[in-house]
Amino acid sequence: MTEHSGEPPRPKRSKWFWVGILVPVAIVVLSASSWIFGYLSDTDDVRVGDCYAITTFGDVGEDPVKADCGSVEANAKAGAKTEAGGACPAGEYDQLTVDRTFASYKLCMMINAKQGDCLENFLADSVAYQKVPCSDPARDAEVLKVVDGVATCDDTEATDLKSYSTPPSTVCVRSTK
Repeated sequence: MTEHSGEPPRPKRSKWFWVGILVPVAIVVLSASSWIFGYLSDTDDVRVGDCYAITTFGDVGEDPVKADCGSVEANAKAGAKTEAGGACPAGEYDQLTVDRTFASYKLCMMINAKQGDCLENFLADSVAYQKVPCSDPARDAEVLKVVDGVATCDDTEATDLKSYSTPPSTVCVRSTK
């Protein structure tokens, strides 16, 4: 006769029981790590003075695309960076607000152009101006003068003046439409 402990035998758990436990745990772990990564990631890669290839101004959900300041794609330069609800310094900055869950900020953008450059969408509200060949029929502006510092455009045929306080600079533009 064998000795019996008096406890009933335990039922064997199926592999589906463990799948039912591990799948929700994995989902929670992945969600938490995604949240932590988003919280810890910052916008240190976005710097004042850097140039960007911008397609629209206003509110966007992703960081702007950096571009070499001398390239045709680099149509805007960051003049200042503030909190998402902050104000840009004095001047005619185009504003780009990047609204992400953990890293919202506003870039105060300046025209990145040199004398002789032509622009398309200069007169548009939210669509970003683009550098185009001056022979392009879509062009609606030409940069006549770019000055580091505060200046006037009195000595040009400019119809628009974009002045920025940070860094101090002036861009004289003639609208062609």
